[in-house]
Amino acid sequence: MAFHLIEKYIDEIYWNFKIGRSVKKLSVFSLRNDLKKHIKSPVFFLSTGRCGTQWFSNLLSTKENVVLHSPVPSFASQNRTVYKTLINENATENEINLIKEIYLTGREQHLRYSSKSAKKMIETNNYITFFAPVLATIFPDAKFVHLYRHPGEFVRSGIRRNYYTKNNPDDIKRIVPQNNEDWPDYSQIKKIAWLWQETNTFIEKFKMKNECYSFNFNGLDTDNVMQLVNYLQIDIEISRVKKQLNKKLNVQKTGSFENYTNWDDNQKNELKETCGELAKTYGYTL
Repeated sequence: MAFHLIEKYIDEIYWNFKIGRSVKKLSVFSLRNDLKKHIKSPVFFLSTGRCGTQWFSNLLSTKENVVLHSPVPSFASQNRTVYKTLINENATENEINLIKEIYLTGREQHLRYSSKSAKKMIETNNYITFFAPVLATIFPDAKFVHLYRHPGEFVRSGIRRNYYTKNNPDDIKRIVPQNNEDWPDYSQIKKIAWLWQETNTFIEKFKMKNECYSFNFNGLDTDNVMQLVNYLQIDIEISRVKKQLNKKLNVQKTGSFENYTNWDDNQKNELKETCGELAKTYGYTL
């Protein structure tokens, strides 16, 4: 009994240190019984990753917000499983409920302590992207942000991080086509371009049924950021935005591959063939 109380006390200290001092009591059971009452307008960033999530995490990390950029669990491999379940839009009610339970089990304490500390919860972690349709049902008042980046820049970043390379254990968290016998023969550029295309296409389908703010990270400037901040109804001074614009965060220091502008014609054509149409809708010229 004494050990249990000590363990509970240590857990309380950990979460108060991680998220902030609690200003009210709230049990997991009370939270789960009435999520709408305890969690108000959470924010979820949907993206491929490698497109500014760390930058926004730092900007939005204020005393009023709990920002989850690399939470534990991350849902990296679960995100891939959810993609396979939802991609054909024929998931059963039981499958949807299981996805809900996966998310809520993994985020119970984050949600609980964000409410206990009276803070807004914001998740910029890209591994909840394929959870989006289910998140919209769990949190009807949630706000979603679609964050995207030039596909050539994303592919370059993926190559430098060894996406889709032989025996890369991290690829367990990356989606692959469900029925494509030619996939093993794709070049690395084409595979990562497919990842950009498929992830953003999934988000576009989500946007057809749900309100979602679109943000082009290549158009990062004070006015665009302030428009997003105002949409999210988050109180951030313009001076903070301007200061943040001078910071480069999560800059990749490993791996080497030419900038997109220096690719040869074959490489650029491969990118264009895979994601040219969607890139064009985002205002990118390939």
